Amino acid sequence: MALSVDLRERVLAAHERREGSQRVLAERFGVAVGTVNGWLRQAGAGRRAPLRRRGGRAALGGAGPEELTALVAERPDATLAEYAAMLAERVGRRFSPAVLCRALRRAGLRRKKKPARERAGTARCRRRTGNLAGGGHGSGRSRPARVASRVVV
Repeated sequence: MALSVDLRERVLAAHERREGSQRVLAERFGVAVGTVNGWLRQAGAGRRAPLRRRGGRAALGGAGPEELTALVAERPDATLAEYAAMLAERVGRRFSPAVLCRALRRAGLRRKKKPARERAGTARCRRRTGNLAGGGHGSGRSRPARVASRVVV
């Protein structure tokens, strides 16, 4: 939380009047000793006013959390890539899945995962194709043929 310019000026004026040490002024005005020290250092360099606050770029290029809430309400089981495509249609700008993930987390929105029967398998569960020696099983070795162990009498 930013402290007021008025408080800064009162602390600097009290220091100039020699009303106490940095620690005494910090206790008197209810700020940290490091804050008083920083303000005095800046004043000694000729800068009594605080630095201008630097804001970052808007997280989603102007699309607020209400856009994300609407997207999640429409399709709670969408992937991040699908959310990126839907948001690109609405806003006109494409965002990476990582940016959307952070924005969803910041907005407190959770995505509902698809049930297992609708989800694609993970890479290690899918059968690999195109291996030269393994015949598509991923291990590089051929598998022994299964032999029926049941005897019909």
